[in-house]
Amino acid sequence: MKDDNFVLLTALQLSGGAKPKKWQFEYGLRLLNRYINQRKVLGLDVTGLMEEYREAFIKIRLGN
Repeated sequence: MKDDNFVLLTALQLSGGAKPKKWQFEYGLRLLNRYINQRKVLGLDVTGLMEEYREAFIKIRLGN
C-alpha cells in the first residue's frame, strides 16, 4: 500500500502513530467507501479513489 493511501493514513491517525490494528484499517476502508459513494451521488469523479480503495481492500481483506 502506498504511503499516501487514505486508508493507511486514517489507520495511522486512529492508532496515534503506532502500528495500526486490523480494525483501524477496516474503519479507514469503510470511511473511504462512504466518501466514494457520496462523490458518486454528487456526480464527481472517483477514478483515483477507486484505485486506492481497491489497493487497500486487497491488502486488508485478502491479506496480500
